[in-house]
Amino acid sequence: MITKPIKTNIITGFLGVGKTTLIKALLANKPEHEVWAVLVNEFGEIGIDGGLLNAGSTATKVVIKEVPGGCLCCTAGVPTQVAINQIIQQAKPDRLLIEPTGLGHPAEIVKLLQVPHLQQVIKVQTTLCLVDARKVSDSRYNSHDIFIQQLQIADTVIANKAQQYGEQEQQHLIELMARLDRAETPIIKSDDYFSQKGQVEQLIAILNQPSGRATASIMSESKPTSLLFRTADQWLLPMATSTQGGDKLQQQLAEQGYIYKTNQGEGCFSYGWVLDSQRSVDFDRFMVWIDSVKLLNVIRLKAIVITFDGILSVNMVDDKLTLDELDDALDSRIEIISDKPLDGGTLQQQLFECY
Repeated sequence: MITKPIKTNIITGFLGVGKTTLIKALLANKPEHEVWAVLVNEFGEIGIDGGLLNAGSTATKVVIKEVPGGCLCCTAGVPTQVAINQIIQQAKPDRLLIEPTGLGHPAEIVKLLQVPHLQQVIKVQTTLCLVDARKVSDSRYNSHDIFIQQLQIADTVIANKAQQYGEQEQQHLIELMARLDRAETPIIKSDDYFSQKGQVEQLIAILNQPSGRATASIMSESKPTSLLFRTADQWLLPMATSTQGGDKLQQQLAEQGYIYKTNQGEGCFSYGWVLDSQRSVDFDRFMVWIDSVKLLNVIRLKAIVITFDGILSVNMVDDKLTLDELDDALDSRIEIISDKPLDGGTLQQQLFECY
């Protein structure tokens, strides 16, 4: 039985800005006695961020629910209400962190959290928006409704990856916030991938502050429709992990050794694969495949891949590639997000040549 409202924070930001890295740091430094839940949504259909949040994590009393398919922000609201109710009933968390896809309308989530049913159990607190200040001068971002809305809805903005740009880019961010009538919104600079315990503790303290944007007029001004729509039944399909026996996707994975799924909306396209854990990938061949994808100028590529040499984590934003080693994975997952259609069949054929 819920005796007090669950502290709830929305952590938003465009694709590849570092939301998952921040959440992982917050979980690692949360109060030990508290149960925290994370509702994470991805534009792609495969779902990778949940695995990245779990990978190498030593945090206890953490529940992660992953929602592939980019539907968290759809105006129907049913999938989100179902997910939140499931988390409340199963985890009974002290805090709920909601990470919408970087291509979703966050204002729709805030509006949904204000419905009478959820107001009884949810207490919306500070909303954080992560932004890479280098993108502020890029017309693909500064003219994108979602990029703007994420900044407008934020109680605090985190200028992330600040080690990669200078004062001029930070000033451009400040000027943009002023043009959006958000000059008073605090901007915190982060240049260390949230590795400093002091800054993470500062952010946790900020999470406890009330949201000044939760009932702001921006809610009524936001665009009401997201193209990333799923029905509740579609949204609740179990993920294709090795623990989902009897699921259609698990059956498909067992029968053919892989799953291929696509999605499109908000001017973007996703292409994703789940590969059976028995299929190890040759590291060198896979890196050649990554290089070929990089030439396509995609927005984002992320992956957790079982190779013959170990488990590889891949994160590519624009053309910047980051590799890491993980301890375990139930299967391999690869996701590409592009602002133009790609030849999925050719990508798949070349990927399969990495076995």
